[in-house]
Amino acid sequence: MAGGSTRIVSSLQWRLLLVITIVVTFIAIIGDILAYQTAFRETQDLQDAQLEQIAHLLDPRSSILRRDTQEDLNFPESARTLPKPRVLAQTLDSPYLNILMGDDNAVQNLQQLQDGFHNFTTVARHWRVYILTRERERIVVAQRTAYRNHIAKDSALSVVWPFLILMPLLWLFTAIWIRRLFRATQEMSTELTARNANDLSPLDTKHVPTEIRPFIIALNRLFSQLQAAIEHDKKFISHAAHELRTPITALTIQIARFDDPDLTKDIQHKLIGQIRAGIARTEQLLTQLLSMARAQHQQQQHIQAAHASTDLLPLLRDLIAEILPLAEQKQQNLSVDINEDIKLPISTNDLHTILKNILCNAIKYTPAGGHISIHTQQNAENELSMWIEDNGQGIAESERKLVFEPFYRILGNNENGSGLGLAIVKTLCEQWHISISLADSSLHNHEDKPGLAVILLFSIPEIHVQLQSWTNKIGL
Repeated sequence: MAGGSTRIVSSLQWRLLLVITIVVTFIAIIGDILAYQTAFRETQDLQDAQLEQIAHLLDPRSSILRRDTQEDLNFPESARTLPKPRVLAQTLDSPYLNILMGDDNAVQNLQQLQDGFHNFTTVARHWRVYILTRERERIVVAQRTAYRNHIAKDSALSVVWPFLILMPLLWLFTAIWIRRLFRATQEMSTELTARNANDLSPLDTKHVPTEIRPFIIALNRLFSQLQAAIEHDKKFISHAAHELRTPITALTIQIARFDDPDLTKDIQHKLIGQIRAGIARTEQLLTQLLSMARAQHQQQQHIQAAHASTDLLPLLRDLIAEILPLAEQKQQNLSVDINEDIKLPISTNDLHTILKNILCNAIKYTPAGGHISIHTQQNAENELSMWIEDNGQGIAESERKLVFEPFYRILGNNENGSGLGLAIVKTLCEQWHISISLADSSLHNHEDKPGLAVILLFSIPEIHVQLQSWTNKIGL
């Protein structure tokens, strides 16, 4: 019972019906009151006009104003027992006026009144009188107030009753109309309930009310995004399974060779080295896969709510110390030229991941003795760009968008990799609203061809820049 009451209270349909019913009822009641008062007043005015007209039509010398009559016009006050309409017409000096009005002081009191309409009260009755002076004779035309009110009420109620009768019909029509309006949403709810988890096809918007259509369009857009995300996850899982199957298969074959009784110690040592290298590559691949999954499923609202900020220079110092052994192995030059005291609107962990993946790729694909440069630029629009350049083989312009796809690797190079590094970078940059692009480097290789430049564009409210800069060159 409580659940049904809760559904009714939370139902938009029932709320709308209740509000419309209350408003319509309130307006109808106000309209009935105004109509009743207007009809009552107009009927009274009409009866006053009749009294005035009768007074003007009477001849003061007419015998009807002076005839001796004992007719009792003092009918009961009750509207139910009122006789047929009667009008009293006499001159003010008529000896029968007191008898007709049932009050011995009626003539005396009436003579004190001016010409015109008056509400006159006798001993036990109320009258509406009109006094007119014609040819030096004063004429009084009177009518019982009870009868006048009875006529006026009947006339006013004849106006009010249709409203009272039609009001329940209006309630019923409103309820049916509102239910028909919400039928489209009920049908959609039934359709969505009957769907299975894999059915993300868009909802039909042809017969949907205009007010609900934006919601349905947004819901269809969400279905499309979910479908794209599911397809992306399926593709990612498929590629991940393939990437993991290859090193595991290779490790299995290499381990199986230890069963060979003729295996020499030199070959064993060689196999052990290959197995270790395979395990290291598998470990790196798993780390990349976990990083990619974590980057894709980070909650954007948590990132934005944190108002994160990272000092660029301390992070670069730690990062270069971490990757320096890789550059030393290939005898590469690594130079950093950035302004002091730059704060970037991104968390330290995510910025570390972005820069580490970019720098590791630069070290990996730059030949021995090459050069890698990191520097920043600030434009007039309060944007800071960070350039990571190398003098390697670069990336063809046709493939610069493809390298951000998971597991995509450029053919023709002999470096091992998972193809996830730049995909992770792209995902994190999108979450932090950082623009990333690839361009030709200002550094050239031994073939006098430009290498690759990775450009990160940050929108920064305030950038604190000092005149000093930090330059660190490593030449091995």
